Amino acid sequence: MSEEKKRLADGNRRFISKHGAELDKHIAGQNPFAAVLTCSDSRVPPELIFDVGIGEIFVVRDAGNIAIDPSEIGSLEYAVEHLRVPLIVVMGHTCCGALNAAENGPGDSSCVGEIVNEIRCCFGESDHLRANVRMQIAHLMERSQAISKAVKDGTLKIMGAVYHLEDGTVEFLN
Repeated sequence: MSEEKKRLADGNRRFISKHGAELDKHIAGQNPFAAVLTCSDSRVPPELIFDVGIGEIFVVRDAGNIAIDPSEIGSLEYAVEHLRVPLIVVMGHTCCGALNAAENGPGDSSCVGEIVNEIRCCFGESDHLRANVRMQIAHLMERSQAISKAVKDGTLKIMGAVYHLEDGTVEFLN
């Protein structure tokens, strides 16, 4: 067994030891109080950052916390339409590699290039991190009828946030 696989298997055993007795209560379904669209950066674990348990938040992660692909948007639509979450948080973070790539490297035709180009759309403002968060909120409203309808109906709020890797704080933008 590779060292990486062993670390995962050992971690799973610790998880079961700690949470195994409560897992069956989640079989019937989930009832998260919020959905979070955030970066896939391994240093940004929403469940730990917000100190929540299993089933409490619905998490969608991709590089740069972008709302461009139908899978990300559709996942959030599922949370809104089927799980009835009342809040979506779009959370960027400091020291973001995707943002850094957009600021410093040329785009290309790869899938990574699509992420970089999506982030570059916000570069009209000097604060690229917060501008990207605000832009992704706007894109969710433009690209999803279900999300924009829920916001207009008052059953959903969308807010931006920035996670600060330096000290662990979350700065809510609105």
